[in-house]
Amino acid sequence: MCELSDLQRDALCELFNLGVGRAAHSLSQMVQDEIQLMAPVIDLVRACEVMQALLGADFKEFSLVTIDFSGSFMAKAILIFPERNALAIVGSLLAPDLTPEEVSEFEQEAMCEIGNVILNACMSAVADEFGITLFGSLPEHYFSDTQAMRLFAEDDERLVLLLRIQLVIDQRRIQGQLVLLLSIDSFQALCNHLDTYLTRLGIA
Repeated sequence: MCELSDLQRDALCELFNLGVGRAAHSLSQMVQDEIQLMAPVIDLVRACEVMQALLGADFKEFSLVTIDFSGSFMAKAILIFPERNALAIVGSLLAPDLTPEEVSEFEQEAMCEIGNVILNACMSAVADEFGITLFGSLPEHYFSDTQAMRLFAEDDERLVLLLRIQLVIDQRRIQGQLVLLLSIDSFQALCNHLDTYLTRLGIA
């Protein structure tokens, strides 16, 4: 299996931290309230292992937003929150007098907007620092249904970068995950750009 060196892993983590910082700023402006986002260490697994590695036995229902990126490398970026956490986020962004049923009705649209901000901020941070161009598709939202689960097929040999995202809103800590789904070739292209970036910084 492909691997990341400690230096590559640390650099990618810093780049994604830069991205989630941008996303937190944008979301804070949207809701006119402070939102904090943090992304700790990256894990690398195969796509067929991601559900077990990421969700665990107690994580049955989730809300998921995807954006396909193309350009210097190709990747499917995925933002995942447990369903209960997704509703808490959406409720914080909407009018306080809405009922839980009304909040649920707005979930898909709101989660697409949140995913669009977070995923594009993270990928644009990587692209900016690498000096490359990435193009993102429109965001798509899924619930924990068969269609969403097919993103991680049992025979899928693609690689997955996992980042656990911690969002702080209304003094509540909400745990989610940012997933980057890559082919072997795209992973290698990402590593090549990463090595060039580290060399330019005089680190590699």
